[in-house]
Amino acid sequence: MTSGERLRREGQANPADIANLIVIGASAGGHRALRGIVKDLSTDMPAAIVILQHMPLESPHSLKESLERFSRLPIIAVEDQEPLEQGFIFIPPPGRPAIFSGGMITVEQDIPDWPATTINRLFTSAAQCYGAHVLGLILTGLLRDGTDGLRAVHEAGGLTMVQDPREAEYPAMPANAMEGLPVTFCLNLADIGPALELLVRRTARFETGLAVAIRTLRNRAALLVRLIEQSSRNPGTRKFLSDELASLRRDLQSIDELVKASLAENA
Repeated sequence: MTSGERLRREGQANPADIANLIVIGASAGGHRALRGIVKDLSTDMPAAIVILQHMPLESPHSLKESLERFSRLPIIAVEDQEPLEQGFIFIPPPGRPAIFSGGMITVEQDIPDWPATTINRLFTSAAQCYGAHVLGLILTGLLRDGTDGLRAVHEAGGLTMVQDPREAEYPAMPANAMEGLPVTFCLNLADIGPALELLVRRTARFETGLAVAIRTLRNRAALLVRLIEQSSRNPGTRKFLSDELASLRRDLQSIDELVKASLAENA
């Protein structure tokens, strides 16, 4: 872990108190699929995320480097044991299984069997420790690893998700996971990141679309004020920013009036 990651983790809540645990399993074609997902995840995700991709033992730990260029969340390569914390992505070493216990993720040192069952092991352990707070996701890959693990998540009351096999680069893993299991969601890759963003907030206070819009506009207004304060040496830019701020404040006033009118109608 880098010094920056250590600083980010200082002052975090008890790792055992994470609101959600997302476990993601992938195999062949996984790098591309995972890049498409992590780019849509925001920095305030109320979840810890663990990604396990099938790789040969002793392969370079390249998945972390591959995803870091696309992810706004910090990524931790788990070499032995790490405390789980929300807002972080954890990646076990290539070819190694990992389990959960006491708010920790621990890499097992046993050589896994072939065909690989490391995803099953990860998902089953997640279901045993976090129950209904788990969201299991199976992406592109060969063979059947992840099928039994996703079933364990389902039976523990968690949510299950697969990449739509019809668009997966290698459809076997998600297709097999859907056999005999009522998978909660089967989604195209483009929908998976936004869906994770939404679903992990099901157990937390969730802002409505209007609340999000108001907060976003107010954040933009605050930014405009800061920019105006620093633009005194450029009158043209200062005027542009001031005009934008005035327009934005009119929009906010209109939204406030709409909200008040709606509340009055429903009173």
